[in-house]
Amino acid sequence: MILLALCAAFATPAEDRQLIGQLDREVIALKQKIEVLNERLATCASGEAVAPVYGELMTVLQGQHAVVSRAGARTLVTVQLDELFASDGARVREEALPLFDLLATAMKGHPESPVILAVYGDGEPLPPLFKKAGVGPCELTSWRAALVARTLVEQFGVAPAQLTAAGRGDQAPVATADTPEGRNLNRRLVVSFEPGVSP
Repeated sequence: MILLALCAAFATPAEDRQLIGQLDREVIALKQKIEVLNERLATCASGEAVAPVYGELMTVLQGQHAVVSRAGARTLVTVQLDELFASDGARVREEALPLFDLLATAMKGHPESPVILAVYGDGEPLPPLFKKAGVGPCELTSWRAALVARTLVEQFGVAPAQLTAAGRGDQAPVATADTPEGRNLNRRLVVSFEPGVSP
């Protein structure tokens, strides 16, 4: 810890930004771990049963670029948008298709659970393709959420009635927008498996 403090004292501005970004990632990862542990503790204390989809997703998404958590009776899967979309921001990356397949399998295995696909942005300038088309941040996140839903339906056979696509713009940031790492964390897809019966 003392060595880290000494190195930080002699760091250049670029190194400072890199160190701040690394610390941001570590703090967010720790917050997520604490949240998961608190949820597990609350579940044990309340005797509330954990939704089966939660346990299944925790198992199958290990090693994927996804974080599984709970919010009350909801099961959430969070994925950074850079993992899902090509550099132009308009296409789903081929490398993301295995993740889509795993999510689709969970959705089809739990047809009673409505699923909300919420896409969040970071408030940064839009990719040139979208700027040229006159698309704003909320429209972009709505368009990307619809693309995720369309991919799940057309390529993986998820029932359209089970899905709700929602673009959230740059609402509800999870990290500072002052660093590239923080902005990356704010650009995310949150897949929410809701309790209840789908329409």
